[in-house]
Amino acid sequence: MVTDAWSYQNIAGGLASEMAGFLRSAESRESSPPFRLVIIGNQGGVVFECEVGQDWKVENLGPAGRACRSHFPATALLTDGSLFTRSFLIERAPLADRSN
Repeated sequence: MVTDAWSYQNIAGGLASEMAGFLRSAESRESSPPFRLVIIGNQGGVVFECEVGQDWKVENLGPAGRACRSHFPATALLTDGSLFTRSFLIERAPLADRSN
């Protein structure tokens, strides 16, 4: 059964919030929503694009795709209202050990 739990739509707000939290701890420059979030898969294509609002709600700006292992590692671009863009590498989690 396929669920929407791992859709980009469902994880984008939390991802942007985590990225913004990292920026607040690492930079002196203030950065706050709304943000534009673009995720580029490892093949170089855009796999998800959205705007994340003040309340971390996501407004999808393209096809709402399911997050797939084959997209990772991926690059996330987070752009704020002043058009200042930061890039983040999103690694792929290792598969669970199935030998047990």
